Amino acid sequence: MALPKLNTPVYELTVPSTGKKITYRPFLVKEHKILMTLTDADDSETARVVKELVRVCTFEKVDPDKLAHFDIEYIFMMLRSKSIGEMVDVVVTCECGNKIDTSFSIEDLEIEKNPEHTNKIKINDTVGMEMNYPSFDNVIEIYESEDTNRIVDLICKCIKSIYDNENYWDGKDLSKEELQEFLLSLTRKQLESIEEFFITAPKVVQKINATCPACGKDNHSRLEGLRNFFV
Repeated sequence: MALPKLNTPVYELTVPSTGKKITYRPFLVKEHKILMTLTDADDSETARVVKELVRVCTFEKVDPDKLAHFDIEYIFMMLRSKSIGEMVDVVVTCECGNKIDTSFSIEDLEIEKNPEHTNKIKINDTVGMEMNYPSFDNVIEIYESEDTNRIVDLICKCIKSIYDNENYWDGKDLSKEELQEFLLSLTRKQLESIEEFFITAPKVVQKINATCPACGKDNHSRLEGLRNFFV
């Protein structure tokens, strides 16, 4: 006699970058076991597993490679909430040196959006650019390397288009060499206007408030980035 098949609960969330609603399920035991092996894994392997979990737990309706990095972080944390538990234990270090044990709820995570953020960048009076958000893999590559050339590579991968008053160049039609040559021809101030796109991009943030029992100081801190949330 065959064993009964269990119904897995289904939930809904809104993808931060698109506003589109998607359905998802919790990790299964076999998937959670894989996740537990990642304690000592490098960033590339962690990224691969996280993307695969996002893909299968959204019933393969979501392609992780087509989402912004903060979308992946947010979806993964919602999966973690429904699969393991919404409360996360953290330790906050007070200025006095005391370690404070506290916790936060994943359900309270915020998508921090800068009101001045834009993906359209004015280079000068006639030339502009439109940017795509970096993928999860793009961001992991930057975390793994201290090579400043990787920053230029990241910008190249995120260029959606370049245009002036008369022409439009699709980023997909331009070679890496052409894009690098364009970027290296910019002034420092012009490059900073592009960097501002990445600095002000939406972020998954958790604000933590904890009062030190030793000195009474109110400590205010914040977590952002999947590595900090990966607990």
